[in-house]
Amino acid sequence: MSEEKSKPEGKKLRRPIDDVRDELLKDPDVKEQASLLKIPVEQYVEKILDYASHPEKPPAIMIVPDEALKKEDPSIPTVAEVENHLQKMVKGEIPIIPGQTQDGFSKGPTPSQYGRTLGAEESVPYKVPPKSDAASKELSQELELQRPKPKFKP
Repeated sequence: MSEEKSKPEGKKLRRPIDDVRDELLKDPDVKEQASLLKIPVEQYVEKILDYASHPEKPPAIMIVPDEALKKEDPSIPTVAEVENHLQKMVKGEIPIIPGQTQDGFSKGPTPSQYGRTLGAEESVPYKVPPKSDAASKELSQELELQRPKPKFKP
């Protein structure tokens, strides 16, 4: 019993919950937020009322400052580091795909930067032996014989 009293309680609703529900259902901002979240207005209002009547309930997501995250795990990038990385991708400094080359006038990413992604020779674990010219000619002749002959003369 003493544990329950020691917990600090947040502000609870001072008005009847039905009055607050009616007011929220009429509020255009609440309707807009529900549509942005793509959930029914009634469901969104019930979620608001649930948090309002249980203020000690933890939120679904927690916003943690960068400093606290870095203390927990130094490999987690900060907001500034993520923003910098995305800006480099937008500018083309970090190549993603060959079609990302800029405009032909400025120096963009070189094809060698895409080598591993595209399966360059040095990244392929095996090499296919080249075909001999004799086998290639024989195959061409065989395919030529199988080609259908035209039924009319041009």
